[in-house]
Amino acid sequence: MPIPQTPNKTPTVIINQFFGAGDIIFCQSIANRLVEDGYKVLWPVTDIYAPLAKHFPNITMIDKKLLNIDYMRRDEYEYNGCLVIPLRFSDSIMQVPYLDCMKSKYMLMGQDWEEWKENCIIKRDYDAECELFFDVLGLKVGEKYNLISEQFGTGGTRTTSIMVDNGLRNVDMKFIEGYTLIDWLKVMEHATNIHVVSSSNIYLFELFPTIQGEINIYIRKPIEQNHDLYKYLLTSHNYILHD
Repeated sequence: MPIPQTPNKTPTVIINQFFGAGDIIFCQSIANRLVEDGYKVLWPVTDIYAPLAKHFPNITMIDKKLLNIDYMRRDEYEYNGCLVIPLRFSDSIMQVPYLDCMKSKYMLMGQDWEEWKENCIIKRDYDAECELFFDVLGLKVGEKYNLISEQFGTGGTRTTSIMVDNGLRNVDMKFIEGYTLIDWLKVMEHATNIHVVSSSNIYLFELFPTIQGEINIYIRKPIEQNHDLYKYLLTSHNYILHD
């Protein structure tokens, strides 16, 4: 990959993929391979995802408003000596169907998408996880509960209703100030049952085998008719897919 060289400085790559959380997690192996090859990686994101920076120690993740690149530009180009990679437009660049939009991000970089988990490095904030579990949600280790997530879209702006009535407590997974999606891992790991609309959660289910409760996934109504956009990624659990 031809990246402009600055004397005595490590070359920098800017990843243009500022949303959503699932895309950011899914593409971490791309970023970490660039780091292994000797590059710095600067990753601007929508402000609601900026707190995720604590989980990705090998890259620099910042609020996109702090970096004045052309986020609508669909080609690779140089910006102040850095190479901007238009990862968010990979499906159109690679001329693949939208069903392959996630695969295309790795295709654009000449990498095997099936290896997306192999170099995905996530640093957990165990203090935040425990605060969320014990103090905010008032959960106890050994307690049986359903974890329910109805939100999807950037910032959880859309919802699909999920009704669960099995006699167990229902814990609503939602945006809570001061905690990230990844800070919900302890809650996921201790859940008896998980019922979620298809969203960024599925990438954490795939990455963390410590999540062992029954996992139910629901389509995002009305924008989805089936699970085809991501079903090929679901390999680590015996998922129950709902229409």
